[in-house]
Amino acid sequence: MSKTGEKFEKLAEIMATLRGPNGCPWDREQTYKDINPCLLEETHEVLEAVDRGDFADLKEELGDLLVQILFLSQLAKEENRFQVENVIEKASEKLIRRHPHVFGDQKAHTSQEVLVNWEKIKQEENKHKEKKRDSILSGLPKSSPALLNAFRIGEKTHRVGFDWPELTGILKKMEEEIGELKEAIASQNEAAIEHEYGDLLFTLANIGRFLKSDPETALRKSSERFTDRFKSIEKKARELNKKLQDLTAEEWNQMWEEVKGQQT
Repeated sequence: MSKTGEKFEKLAEIMATLRGPNGCPWDREQTYKDINPCLLEETHEVLEAVDRGDFADLKEELGDLLVQILFLSQLAKEENRFQVENVIEKASEKLIRRHPHVFGDQKAHTSQEVLVNWEKIKQEENKHKEKKRDSILSGLPKSSPALLNAFRIGEKTHRVGFDWPELTGILKKMEEEIGELKEAIASQNEAAIEHEYGDLLFTLANIGRFLKSDPETALRKSSERFTDRFKSIEKKARELNKKLQDLTAEEWNQMWEEVKGQQT
């Protein structure tokens, strides 16, 4: 067995011990639903480490994420449903099956060809499943963040040919949606405003595909920049012995431009 295999097996054994009769009371009490929030939290911490380019932290966070996978696999093993070996086996089979241009005799010279073939293979796989999906969009998890979900919908429909041919087309669609939102706002119709605002957000999410920019990452980084700048304004206000509520519009703008200039 390789060193990687030995270390993985040791980690799986540690998890089994924690869940065992002489293990940790907290670990023994956990259920699938209890682990879900931990899994989500660890996933976000991995994303943050990637955004920061902090590879020491990324190494640790990936380990924490792996622990959650082993935890869920251990729960399933205890119920005689499957073991972590089956999880690894399924992943290996899927990677080989969905990369016939690497492990088979198919050809794919561009990433776009790979994605088109990937979708075809997934549709073929669906034919053999007991619970069949009636749409290429059926596999998207409902718990996904709405912005990411919009992005993924666009990706999937693109792979079967339903998409704008180029960036200019979707940018024109964005301008159209902004116009419709303005009309809805003018009508003061709350349902129409929500509808058109949603359409605009959906279009903006899909612009990211053309720009090769993940909307979740872009928005997260933008939120972080805003937070840093706003905290700097708070600090300036404290130094001036001023309450935020007492700042004039001109002072807000001046401070914002100052901190923005310092961070660019």
